[in-house]
Amino acid sequence: MSFCCNEDEKKKLSQRLNRIEGQIRGINKMIEEDRDCMEILNQILSSQSALKGVWKEVVRGHLQNCISEALKTNKDSQTLINELVEHLDKMK
Repeated sequence: MSFCCNEDEKKKLSQRLNRIEGQIRGINKMIEEDRDCMEILNQILSSQSALKGVWKEVVRGHLQNCISEALKTNKDSQTLINELVEHLDKMK
């Protein structure tokens, strides 16, 4: 199954991921500069939160596009649903 977002959504996700990539590089620089541990931990939490936001958007796209389309056409919808449930179970 291919990625199931339109070009505009892909562009927005790419921009968000580029910002997250910058945050990660910033965290690495903070560590190299022996910055305060709490500052570093806060930046790590911020990055995790941003990445979780991307995850939510990809899940939303999967539900709205891939699974919705599969349900309409009766193509592998149960397989897609089962895969998503298994993935969500890993999030524990």
